[in-house]
Amino acid sequence: MEKKGFQASARPLGHDQAASFYLARGVPPHLTERYAGNCVVVVVLHSQLAPANISLRLDDWRVRLADGATQKIRGRKDWLTELDREKVALPARMAFEWAQLPEEAEMNAGDSIQGMLSLPAKRGSVLDLMIRWKSGDDENETTIERIHCD
Repeated sequence: MEKKGFQASARPLGHDQAASFYLARGVPPHLTERYAGNCVVVVVLHSQLAPANISLRLDDWRVRLADGATQKIRGRKDWLTELDREKVALPARMAFEWAQLPEEAEMNAGDSIQGMLSLPAKRGSVLDLMIRWKSGDDENETTIERIHCD
């Protein structure tokens, strides 16, 4: 998807691929499954020649499920709070944090960001990822449609 100098893509990860990534970094199996049991996607964002800097807030994004209902996306701060509460070792928490899409970002022309998200949908779902961003004072929205979560 490309709109007004902003590009976004979302590629679903299979359960085994997502789970093995976190297990190999020391995230306990029950927390890994809580994360990887949902639809996990790798999101790549790129600012080309946008008319102004791009501001992103994950809190403004939504997932639209097949029944039309929309859901907020749980960000890395919430996940990290859970990992801290479960006393997950620091190296595993750090690896988890760095693999996630940032909750807020400012992008200049030429900047790219990528990271994983665990979306509020079960595997096997088909969903839409609704992305909102600001470019200067302009608010923008686009949708990556029909993401198939394997």
